[in-house]
Amino acid sequence: MRFALSILRTLSALMISVTLLMFANSMFSTLLALRANIENYSNEMVGLMASAYFFGFALGTFQSGPLINRIGHIRTFAALSAIAAASAMMVLIIPDPWAWVALRAIMGAASAGLFVVVESWLNNRATNNSRGILLSIYIVIGYTASAVGQQAIKFGDPASFGLFLLVGIVLVLSLVPVSLTRATHPDPVDKPLLNIRTLFSISPTSVMGCLVAGLISSSWWGLGPVYAQEIGLTVAQISSFMTAGLIGGMVLQIPIGRLSDRRDRRLVLFGVTVSLGVPAVMLVFSELLPAWALLVSAGAFFGLSSTLYPLSVAYANDYLDSGDVVAASGGFVLIFGIGAVIGPLGASAAMRLAGPQGMFMFAIAATVLLIAFIAWRTRVRQWAPVVEKEPYILQPATPSAIGDLDPRAEVDEHYDDGPDTLDTPTPSEPSGNSFSFWLGRTGEDSEIANDSPEDGVITESVEERDTKERPA
Repeated sequence: MRFALSILRTLSALMISVTLLMFANSMFSTLLALRANIENYSNEMVGLMASAYFFGFALGTFQSGPLINRIGHIRTFAALSAIAAASAMMVLIIPDPWAWVALRAIMGAASAGLFVVVESWLNNRATNNSRGILLSIYIVIGYTASAVGQQAIKFGDPASFGLFLLVGIVLVLSLVPVSLTRATHPDPVDKPLLNIRTLFSISPTSVMGCLVAGLISSSWWGLGPVYAQEIGLTVAQISSFMTAGLIGGMVLQIPIGRLSDRRDRRLVLFGVTVSLGVPAVMLVFSELLPAWALLVSAGAFFGLSSTLYPLSVAYANDYLDSGDVVAASGGFVLIFGIGAVIGPLGASAAMRLAGPQGMFMFAIAATVLLIAFIAWRTRVRQWAPVVEKEPYILQPATPSAIGDLDPRAEVDEHYDDGPDTLDTPTPSEPSGNSFSFWLGRTGEDSEIANDSPEDGVITESVEERDTKERPA
């Protein structure tokens, strides 16, 4: 706990900015969907807005590196925060659905750039001994801030301008801590991308899992509030509905991740996909559910779906060398982005045909596709034995540059000296298990995942990992 608090104190400016950014981003996603529905825009148009966001997000994830390298992390963060704030508030000035689509794409690109700044900055400041704990703190902050952002919608009316102005204000304020920090500029961003064809040859199941994760996740964020509004929920109930999903995502990642470290990871992915159909079916018949069951179903649905991406990535990493982890993560983000662009369009079309329940019918169809694909792949390829597996790593609700923080990655000790450089303990020094829960690690797991029993850090050398035999 002392080490975790030291990280928060050392990187306080960046963490405060991250909190404000995720609060505003989560709040605006639901707020815009509700406002679009109030303006009587079709579900297809709302879905197009969500697709535009993820399209911009995918572009921003891979194109923001040159901007960061040219003007630096701090200036990039300030510029993109201002662009995101302006995009959010221009919705009030231009009440046109096609303009909103364009603004959503711009905001998606700006948001992706902001996350790349944050995650590459954190990666640059982390050491091998602090990388896992730093990732855990980042994930917890992200889910918590997003949940609070959903709850903030209760205190205003989506039909008025107050909540939109709040989003803009928070986005502008997010640049203040970073702009005032005394920290030195991190090193330039180097983001290699592994060819998708190569990824598919390494693990077809992982590619399909990331694609389906994008289909379902983007549908939830883009059309979940519309579904909740059309089944008769109030604004306060809608915010609780979306918050329940975020809580489920934070709670279920750890036990499912730990299970996948001990069992056939592909079988766990299969089980999660099958289980995902249960809350989806319950949400199709929402009129039969009491309020508490609706919230539980929402939490189970998004909680299970949020594990599809990290499970898929973890399964692929069982067949990758450590030096390829970061490069492969970029490819998986791109695959997720492709699914995220398609998802809201397909879900909105299903809602046109079947009503609000069509959104979860679309999700059920996506899960059936993944179930069938995994069942086929189990006949083609054997799974990686436990002793050869890499540990499951937490992922945020929307992946971007998070592969840079992956403790499994082969990294260099190239962080700068400055006020925000972490002074981490050496592996031989006890640092406690306070955050091992969030990493899905305890001392008893060390023989399985080769993790340090103190802080969940991988101690296996790169040479040893590179020489491990992989199944054909």
